[in-house]
Amino acid sequence: MNSTGWNSQADIVRLTKTAVEAAERGQWDAVVQCYGERGALLAAMQTPLQEVSDLLKLDEQIRDRVRTAQAVLVSLLGEATATRQRLQGLQQRLGGQSSTPVTVSMKA
Repeated sequence: MNSTGWNSQADIVRLTKTAVEAAERGQWDAVVQCYGERGALLAAMQTPLQEVSDLLKLDEQIRDRVRTAQAVLVSLLGEATATRQRLQGLQQRLGGQSSTPVTVSMKA
């Protein structure tokens, strides 16, 4: 493999590890960016990557973090919905009408 190929391989590994670290911190935009750059490098490579197995293990770690984050978000949104419904029911029982609707928003 030429030096460009080795540099590309090193960059692919670096981007994958950076994506894992970003996933651990919940920085999903950075994960997407790393995978985009890594995908471009992989598409440009002409020789197979020797550390594919290691990269696949790191990819699985990222998938696990994403699944965990999604499960937490689903749980939190469910709790927020239940709380909103309880508040609306309480408000109706007390006979008051809210002048502004109650909304919950989350940026993931």
